Amino acid sequence: MKCPTDTLPMMRCNQILDAAEQLIESQGIVSFKFSQLAKEVGCSTGTLYKFFERKEDVLVCLFLRSATSNHLPIFIDQYPSLTEQEKVLLPIMFTFETIKRSKSFFTLRSVSVNTMVWQLASDEKVERFKKRINAFWGWFTDALHAAVANGELEATPLQVKELVQGITFYLTGALTQFESQLIAPEYLSNRRETCYRHLAKLMGQYKWQQPLTHELFDSLEARTVKFFDQHYRDHMTCAACSALSQVKLTQATSCARHALKAS
Repeated sequence: MKCPTDTLPMMRCNQILDAAEQLIESQGIVSFKFSQLAKEVGCSTGTLYKFFERKEDVLVCLFLRSATSNHLPIFIDQYPSLTEQEKVLLPIMFTFETIKRSKSFFTLRSVSVNTMVWQLASDEKVERFKKRINAFWGWFTDALHAAVANGELEATPLQVKELVQGITFYLTGALTQFESQLIAPEYLSNRRETCYRHLAKLMGQYKWQQPLTHELFDSLEARTVKFFDQHYRDHMTCAACSALSQVKLTQATSCARHALKAS
């Protein structure tokens, strides 16, 4: 089932996803039902099936619409002087900031990547989902190769691959443990400081011209917070998702900006 490309169907799709997000935040994913979603939107279940074949389609689309990658090209456009090291850190900052502002994002992020969920989505949604997940990994990979090329980082191709894996594994693990709220306080220290220290140690295993410092971390975080304060919901649209699904994430700046203006 293909995502809408015309303005009015996109608006309707956004309305449905807004209602689904509110239902999930109030009742959780397990209780989320198509019939209740139709009632919230004020339409028939038949109308929902014009956009989504099943519940899993909605979950995947909600994640894609909320994904940090929707914001990345726009931020890069506003801050063209970012170093490649800062570009590597950016998705991490964006993910933490999105979770602060969205009750459902962590749940959607965790559930949607489960094979028992995404494999049940329609083929078109699965294709988009795979592309976006791999584009996220590609963002780190491209930024690190660019860092090597311009002298910011000294690393072999294998070391670049290992660092990408380390960053993504670190991000998944940190989010899972902190957001679970299951870990006793004595096993964890301040969340922000803990995340910085472990990230600095991870990055510090490699030969950066300028190591990751608290000052750099604070500066990028401040710009991220300011950006999200101004634009957070602006980029959570079907148009932004559709734009990024068509092109490689690192080449998507102008395309995504155009789509956001159109929406």
